[in-house]
Amino acid sequence: MLLFFMITAKRRDCKLGTKIKQLVKDTVLICIGLFIMALGSAMSYHANLGTGSIGTIVDGTHRLLGISRGMADITVSVVLLVIVLFRNRDLINIGTIISLFFTGFSIDFWKEVIAFMPQHLVVGPYIYFVLGLIFGAMGTGFYVAVNTGTSAYDAYILTIYRATKWQYRNAKILADVILMIVGIFMGGTIGIGTVISTVAGGYLTQFFIKRSTKLLKRKAILNN
Repeated sequence: MLLFFMITAKRRDCKLGTKIKQLVKDTVLICIGLFIMALGSAMSYHANLGTGSIGTIVDGTHRLLGISRGMADITVSVVLLVIVLFRNRDLINIGTIISLFFTGFSIDFWKEVIAFMPQHLVVGPYIYFVLGLIFGAMGTGFYVAVNTGTSAYDAYILTIYRATKWQYRNAKILADVILMIVGIFMGGTIGIGTVISTVAGGYLTQFFIKRSTKLLKRKAILNN
């Protein structure tokens, strides 16, 4: 009997150890993806050609409610999370929590790096924008492919993707257009970069999600 309990306890310890190792691995992979995505966001901000659709609705919330941009960002995230919770609770996981705390710090870090770059390495705004779009999609695709929770914004896109059963790129375009229109009606501003990222972002992100899923050998989060 004692031997039985010892064997059972050992098996439980092994399973717990495996789960902890997997959690640590997932956390590292998510942080890598978010760090790359943050680089893309910092480059896009530096280009100053217009933020993505999420930036438009955050700006609109800030102007309409008269609150800080930080509070506006939190408000929008909470609303999107409520929408997701009603439809796809499985999208809320460790990745959601990490993104709440890690993304902002990473963007600030990259902003400082770009600001202190030597003048001869500084490129024009359009180059920054294109690179920002690519790195943003690459980072998003990588951390979403880990498939252990996403940010409120990405969970919202995946919710529309599941509801429409469209290809991810088309679902993302629809999701971004909705946010952009609502943001404009709330008083938010847009630029040429907003329109380009709305159209091109879906294609690039879908490409990197599928490539990262194969690279990481994870269960596919996209079915088409």
